[in-house]
Amino acid sequence: MQLIIRIILIISVLGLFVFASKPNGIKNFNNQKISFSTYVIDTAKSKIHWNCHHLGQLKFNRGSIIMQNNEPNEINLTIDMTSITNSDIDNKLLQGTLENVLKSVEFFNTEKYPEAYFESHLITKIDKNNYNYEGDFIIFENGICQNFKGSIKIVEDTLYFNTKTITLDRTDWGIFYLSANNPSPKDEEDSFAVTDTLLIDAHIIAYRKNKFTHYSVF
Repeated sequence: MQLIIRIILIISVLGLFVFASKPNGIKNFNNQKISFSTYVIDTAKSKIHWNCHHLGQLKFNRGSIIMQNNEPNEINLTIDMTSITNSDIDNKLLQGTLENVLKSVEFFNTEKYPEAYFESHLITKIDKNNYNYEGDFIIFENGICQNFKGSIKIVEDTLYFNTKTITLDRTDWGIFYLSANNPSPKDEEDSFAVTDTLLIDAHIIAYRKNKFTHYSVF
């Protein structure tokens, strides 16, 4: 008789546990809506400004920005290094000379490496539309990780991405020509040096290409 009473008590306790835990189980496995949107950049309207003693611009060949729940999740950009132009020299001959030097094997070697890339690794929100971006700038197939700040704003199906000034050191990619830190300078470099610091800022317009939503179970 005592054995039967014990069995009944055990079954009752288990029953209470099951029914008490069921609502929590349902709550823990609610679906969370996650939406992704891909924005493709407008290469005609997007550009990079550069500043390395002189001023100029670069264009993009292609690029995309993936947004997750209206927050930037991934950025991939391809820069057209053959598009390097100067904007602060009025003399066309001197302007063309500078552009040719920048495209030469001494600098960006655009014949062999016509494209450079940016690939994001980590994007953290600062406030509202402002973020900190971390990713690789890839030149000569050599990626150097950099941090910079910028804003992203979406108006209907158009995305506006503007960065703050990004500071790069060209010698990190082995570009030592006309550098005061050149370990093996040529004769023509003895009396002339160009800063190693390359300042750039990007201004990008992109349009939403597609959007999809799925639900994650937690």
